[in-house]
Amino acid sequence: MSAPDSRDSDARENRARANVVHVDVDVVRMSEVVDIVMGWSRGTRVRSAIGVNAYVCNMATTNRRFRADVAAADLAYADGQSIVWAARSLGHDLPERIATTDLIEPLAAAAADQHVKLFFFGAAPGIAQLAADRLAAANAGLEIETHDGFVTPDAMPALVAQINASGAGILLVGLGDPLQQRWVAEHRDELTVPAILTCGGLFDWISGSHRRAPAWMIRAGLEWLWRFMIEPRRLARRYLLGNPAFIARVTRQRLFSRRSNGRS
Repeated sequence: MSAPDSRDSDARENRARANVVHVDVDVVRMSEVVDIVMGWSRGTRVRSAIGVNAYVCNMATTNRRFRADVAAADLAYADGQSIVWAARSLGHDLPERIATTDLIEPLAAAAADQHVKLFFFGAAPGIAQLAADRLAAANAGLEIETHDGFVTPDAMPALVAQINASGAGILLVGLGDPLQQRWVAEHRDELTVPAILTCGGLFDWISGSHRRAPAWMIRAGLEWLWRFMIEPRRLARRYLLGNPAFIARVTRQRLFSRRSNGRS
């Protein structure tokens, strides 16, 4: 990994955080995330950011390696409305949900304005490129290089070399949880791109392969239900079992916190 850069002044320990079911979530707004990531893109250290939702918290509870991969991120923002609600119920002032599908728009605009190249890695063949084409069409001057997510272990060194040679300042990795966090953990020391974001199925959404939920569902915190209706077989376990499990874990955390405060 590259040597520390004196310009990097946004160390995670300097930001307020909310612990939600074994995951520390940074108390930030979307505009702050854009500023932080753009700041990283001009540095020399490799930094990473992840979006946190109920699924991530549930996996962090049961998968020790995944919990370590999540904890290694330099920034963790509330990608799910459930995280905002849970954090507030636990006494934390988490200001807003920062859906990665919303974050990409101001981030792309800032990258175009500051001449920072992006690299998209993930999704089925052709999807990342279609997403890149649509995003570039909406942001004059934006450069994006892409590679699909179907890479064999033998071909991985060539992909890492391609990413490094691209000159990108921001890498978005869309392999889904927990694969994308594991990929970053395994290859972070080999990468020279200073800013890395894991982004799940982002490329499917911005390419138009999937249609986003109606605005009223997003405002109501029901985007998960829309996604479940689109892919019921794949997401049934995540939502129908995972959501109640998450609520139960948050409830236990609240009760434990109250008992601990009562003893202090």
